[in-house]
Amino acid sequence: MRTATCVYRVLQEALQNAVKHSGAAKIDVSLRGATDCVELTVDDCGHGFDLNSTEARGLGLVSMKERLKAVAGQLDIRSEPGRGTAIRARVPCSDDEDNVGHASPGFTMAT
Repeated sequence: MRTATCVYRVLQEALQNAVKHSGAAKIDVSLRGATDCVELTVDDCGHGFDLNSTEARGLGLVSMKERLKAVAGQLDIRSEPGRGTAIRARVPCSDDEDNVGHASPGFTMAT
């Protein structure tokens, strides 16, 4: 359950950041599950930001990194001013998780 909660909270934060900062009319969300991991992607074609700026050290991004670190996950952020932002979170699934690794492959939702 810890992994599922982590992925949910990372999604929640990524969407909140995109709505608040990107100015994008569309945000694409994808959740893919495999036997060994869960991968979440949140992409927008909004304003983007410089990863070396103070924005890149905001509380939301730090929170996502810390949550993923607690479950041995990885966070990849790609952003460039004028080109949008892509958030990718990958969390390994352990045998003791409640069927998290058995999510339906290829599930995609666009908001």
